[in-house]
Amino acid sequence: MLGFARRTGSRTALYEAVRRYWQALGLVEEPDRLWPVIASNLAAAVLTLAEETGDHDDLDEAVLLARRALGRLDVPPDELAHFSVQLARLLLFRHDLSGERADLDEAIGTLSPLVLRERAPAPEDDDVLHVLVSLLRSRYQLTGGHGDLPQAIGLQEQLVARRGEQDDHYLLAQLLSWHFSHNFSTETLDRSIHHYEQAWRLGEARGAPSPSALNGLAWMLNRRFEHTGDGHDRDAAILMARQTVSLLPDDDPALPSALGIFAAALHSRSRATGSMPDLSEGLTVVDRALSLPDVAPIDRAIHLLNKAALVTLRHRGGWRAADSELAVGLWREAVNLLPPGHPKKSVYRINVIAGLVDQFRHTDEAEALDEALSVGTVALAELPAEHPHRAGLCSNHALTLLLSARLGPDDEKLRSAIALLDEALNLLPADHPSVALILVNRGTARSALSGADVSAEAGRDWGAAARLESAPPSVRVTAASHWARNAVARRDNRTAVTAYTLAVGYLANLADPGLERDDKELHLLEWRHLTAEATAAALAADDPESALALLDSGRCVQWSARLQGADELDRLAGVRPDLAAAVRRLTALFAAQETTDGMLPMVDPPVPGDAGLRMP
Repeated sequence: MLGFARRTGSRTALYEAVRRYWQALGLVEEPDRLWPVIASNLAAAVLTLAEETGDHDDLDEAVLLARRALGRLDVPPDELAHFSVQLARLLLFRHDLSGERADLDEAIGTLSPLVLRERAPAPEDDDVLHVLVSLLRSRYQLTGGHGDLPQAIGLQEQLVARRGEQDDHYLLAQLLSWHFSHNFSTETLDRSIHHYEQAWRLGEARGAPSPSALNGLAWMLNRRFEHTGDGHDRDAAILMARQTVSLLPDDDPALPSALGIFAAALHSRSRATGSMPDLSEGLTVVDRALSLPDVAPIDRAIHLLNKAALVTLRHRGGWRAADSELAVGLWREAVNLLPPGHPKKSVYRINVIAGLVDQFRHTDEAEALDEALSVGTVALAELPAEHPHRAGLCSNHALTLLLSARLGPDDEKLRSAIALLDEALNLLPADHPSVALILVNRGTARSALSGADVSAEAGRDWGAAARLESAPPSVRVTAASHWARNAVARRDNRTAVTAYTLAVGYLANLADPGLERDDKELHLLEWRHLTAEATAAALAADDPESALALLDSGRCVQWSARLQGADELDRLAGVRPDLAAAVRRLTALFAAQETTDGMLPMVDPPVPGDAGLRMP
């Protein structure tokens, strides 16, 4: 009857099978050799009933029966593996209802010995691997710790090698995307993208394209843009996210996630290029997501975060108190939507800190800074030491302490900030893009300590940040200028010239090539005195050749900002080809000068993990 119910989907037959198994179990004593067989079959029927109908009234009893029967079943090892998987699935189903980690731990402990057996893998092992990966995946989502991920990835790689189904590639890609959040490895990132692509292609080839695979591919391409700054990845992410949204009807449960990724990709391009159409479309997309009925709280929280991020981009045209208040309100709402103990709650608080600090910088309202300190203290207590966002939280709370210490001398706050920045540096790979920003802030904190007017330690921090190739040019020029001024104060003229040479060289890379001329010049405005400072330092070092080279480099930056566009040269060539040719020759000479100065073209990728906080 159970087999008939499975073949036909008859709920009546399914309930009748469960009833009869209960009857049969009541007719035998537990010591009877038939008892474990009947108990196991009853547990299987209850599992099927729960999965097919949602009726889980007998689930706890089924778990007890399956657990007691497993050790007494007199069956071959391969069949025993089947019953072990059955118990694990019962525990996983119960975990999904209750959230109890104990069920996951027991199920993982039940299945793990089966995959460690030293023998050739059999087809039935695929079920063991599949369920064990699901269990490890669920425990990772529950705890946020990354210890289960390498094992889950290794097991899923076996399934991909042996079966290579669309879902196998998709799940492996998802696991690798999570792992990338911990190790920031380009290899892990590329592998995730590869398997999302495989999942999508397999679906297309079979006439069943997977929007989920395309959605995941869009997300990881956008993350690779943030990791490497490659604009091709960013543009491809937008195209694929747009396609994903077009494939999903309004009532599809995957649509909220797709809209969220689409909005995030549009935000990335708008942030990098200043595109107002992308900003406007992003806000339209996120408002559509927020208007969907029955959006789960976690999905709604993500959409609120996306909207706040887009709203803050409007600051580029001049800071507006209304936008700042709106963004902070959206971030607060996102935090409040998550229940106490949710692993994302403390991560979302980082955005609240960013918004409050932004308010303080523009209004000098101490209340905003005090709230930022309070939120940061709560988040630090909530977020585990091994969490991938711990470094960003430490960095941001340290910056908040540093800003607070500026309101009045407070060495205790400064030392606390330095300790948090030390922790953040220890949590990140040495070449992570955020390391330079953290070093800049640690140098600032060290230089602000009482009696540390000219801190050599601060100079070392700024120097290390200025030379870090993975850092965005905006951070590197800040670090190099601080380093240079520190060296001048210490009367170390040769170091000052070295630092100023780096700083002036980085100016050429401050603005994204996609920005309009006025926006490019705006990026250079705060550094308008840098070339003069650098020249003065070189003259103080009795190095007129370097002084002249720095003046030339500064002039090259302005020249490039005004005459970089190919369209302008094309228009000039149509009127005065001789002048256009001369401009091209001069531009080539300036480029050659930049190369001899050791400068190479760079991009300015977003800095993940710092929630947008940056020292002035």
